[in-house]
Amino acid sequence: MTRTSAKGWLKNILITAILITAVSIVVDIWRNKDLTVSVDNHSIEKTINQHDVDWLTLSYQQPVVLYLWATWCPSCRFVSPSINWLQQYQNDLNIKVFSVAIRSGDDRLLQAYMNSKEYRFPVTNDQNGHISQQLGISATPTIIIVKNGKVFNSTTGVTTPVGLFARVMAATYL
Repeated sequence: MTRTSAKGWLKNILITAILITAVSIVVDIWRNKDLTVSVDNHSIEKTINQHDVDWLTLSYQQPVVLYLWATWCPSCRFVSPSINWLQQYQNDLNIKVFSVAIRSGDDRLLQAYMNSKEYRFPVTNDQNGHISQQLGISATPTIIIVKNGKVFNSTTGVTTPVGLFARVMAATYL
């Protein structure tokens, strides 16, 4: 392969990546235009490790990424690794990451699932779906970014890592 043809391939790959990202953002905006999420009925919850989580209060200090998901959700298998990555770098990104597992079994089963996938993000077990109902969530996965006590951004379905990172950066710097 010549140097000129390698540059052509790289240029085509870059253009394709930009187009895919742009199309996914437009589709995501259209898909979520009617999504109504409310953080007004917030309560302090406990993680499966028995730590208190008050993400609404924390949102006044830094943006909070709240990930609502389920162990049985096929789309969550694509999004959860990105959330796990965000959690690992949350201090560098100046965010906090929390999650709510919806109707995913008891704490023991949920912990076993988290361990098997090597997920380290904090998780609250919403066995009966009460928390997700309070928030107005009807689809998994849903990602809510809360800033200063208000929903800054929310999305449902598969979200690309680039799209998620862009949302986090917007919440951090806007």
